[in-house]
Amino acid sequence: MIRCIVFDFDGTLVDSNDIKVQTFYEITKPYDPFGSTVSRILKQFPNLDRYGLFHEIIRELSNKGQLMLTQGPDIVATQWAEDYTVRCEESIEMCEEVEGTSEILHWISNQQLPIFINSRTPIETLKRLVNLRSLQSYVSDVYGAPATKTENLRRIENQARAKPNEMLFVGDSEDDREASLNAGCHFVGVVLRDPPRFLGPLPERCIPNLYQLQPIIEALH
Repeated sequence: MIRCIVFDFDGTLVDSNDIKVQTFYEITKPYDPFGSTVSRILKQFPNLDRYGLFHEIIRELSNKGQLMLTQGPDIVATQWAEDYTVRCEESIEMCEEVEGTSEILHWISNQQLPIFINSRTPIETLKRLVNLRSLQSYVSDVYGAPATKTENLRRIENQARAKPNEMLFVGDSEDDREASLNAGCHFVGVVLRDPPRFLGPLPERCIPNLYQLQPIIEALH
């Protein structure tokens, strides 16, 4: 029995991962024109949020003499992160949804199963994006940073009054799989393109679009 479905946001409901990555390069291009510092930081710190990533980028650019700071690094990191948020919101509002998103959300709603969103995106930004994408009518609640995805799954468990094995988390990255393992819930991996965002073997349940999620839910339910 499944009592609720939880979705990651970027790369799961909306095809926005490339937008979020490219925006780091756009903001830092005046100081890192070839993107080498950004590439290294994104690879080295995959679990940092946007503020943490910009802080690391600024620290390295400053140490290399590529960025002369007239304000403290925390202030600059906050400014860049705010610019990043605005640019991403504008682009993500208009980007393509993952194939099958509208159809599967409509179908799940008709089954009277609660839908939740669990993302690393800061919570207020995430709520705005959900509204901009007109998803609020489908979603029971939205969970984002600063809480971790594991913490959010446990909060959803309480809100939905569901046991871990009565929850299904759908996501596109290793931290989604890790959160589902930590919480003890079912997991479905979304792989939109190669290379996938999973480390090692792909998840046992793996789909290239959300059209293929319905039979998995039916089998678990």
